Amino acid sequence: MTNKIRTTILTFSIILVFWGFAGFGYSLLFGLKSWGLNQKTIWGVEIVNFVFWIGNSHAGTLISAILFLFRQGWRISIHRIAETITIICIFIAALFPFIHLGRPWFFYWMFPIPNQTLTWANFKSPIIWDVVAVLTYALLSLLFWFVGILPDYKHFKINQNSKLGKKIFGTLSQIWTNTDKNWEEYKWTYNIMAGILAFVVVSVHSIVSFDFSVTLLPQWHSTMLPIFFVVGAIYSGIALVLLCNSLLTFISSFGDKISEEASKKLSKLLLTFSLILLYFYLLELFFVFYSQNTNEIFVYNLRFQNGYGLIFILMCLFIFILPQLFWSGKFYQNKIIQLLISVFVLIGMWLERYLLIIPVLSFDFVTKQSYPYIPTIVDFSLTFGSVGVFVLAFYGIGKIIPMIPKNKY
Repeated sequence: MTNKIRTTILTFSIILVFWGFAGFGYSLLFGLKSWGLNQKTIWGVEIVNFVFWIGNSHAGTLISAILFLFRQGWRISIHRIAETITIICIFIAALFPFIHLGRPWFFYWMFPIPNQTLTWANFKSPIIWDVVAVLTYALLSLLFWFVGILPDYKHFKINQNSKLGKKIFGTLSQIWTNTDKNWEEYKWTYNIMAGILAFVVVSVHSIVSFDFSVTLLPQWHSTMLPIFFVVGAIYSGIALVLLCNSLLTFISSFGDKISEEASKKLSKLLLTFSLILLYFYLLELFFVFYSQNTNEIFVYNLRFQNGYGLIFILMCLFIFILPQLFWSGKFYQNKIIQLLISVFVLIGMWLERYLLIIPVLSFDFVTKQSYPYIPTIVDFSLTFGSVGVFVLAFYGIGKIIPMIPKNKY
């Protein structure tokens, strides 16, 4: 039964990946006109996906770095899973702004290097801030992940007799000697990197929020948006870690090695952040009606019009109501319930990003005209294709690197 479930998931993921590649190729051939963008809604599903995936990547930093600094022992059995999720999500997130450039082969124009147009990157632009922040976060997370797996390099499932295998193991054996001095240096380095990443996890998603808050559009032009983004990112990231843990319990040989306490703590964290996010939503509602700004009130009311009402109701059900089941021990100890709620929370957080971006852009406050945004099949192909890429990447890394640490620290 386990093999059938695994085969079904992998087969479905492969189909999604091919569908995503087809959408990517179509976008390159016919340009961004193949998406549902219009003269007003210049950011669509692809930017929703970017914010969603970069948010999910924060889970690894929370589990591995912040909980490590607080010396939470229950993170040990799941921190490598969380770190792997971080690496994959960062690179998936980076794909969407890359495609959104329209001419992605000129991506290097965003770096401070000479190019054929004799122009330089505009460092006053939040888009450039994103490039710097995401690249920094990706590099530091990759190094943190590498340091974490280093003590277990002998357990990598790589053919040591091949040329590549000999080169990899030869290099790693020179770095890691498993001596007392080696462990002392390892602990010192791990502590320093955990401290740096604890700061980066807040700064990166705050910078992502600046894409929105530096504008003058209602609901975006808010000092609350950075912390709102950080809380939402950690929330969706915890849901993704809980989902992966629950799935691995059912379909992998090491599922029984995942700490039961870790799953319970993740469930309680999910409940906690659902309440924190609810607080910020109520705070936003208070600010909107206390300010009596007509544009703010109008944009807020858009959530209940033009088909957004159903999305808003589903979002509230998925991210605020369903996680309250974890108040009961019989629910947060049930793997199936954990799996289902984490899936619904992820869907709800995607819908939350959609409602944050699309309604605001679809209305022109100067002409008072509405420009309905309807995603196309290409938008859906890129969205679901990214899900397939995540599953296959996670499975591929898990086949090579042990997801449960052998040498625990």
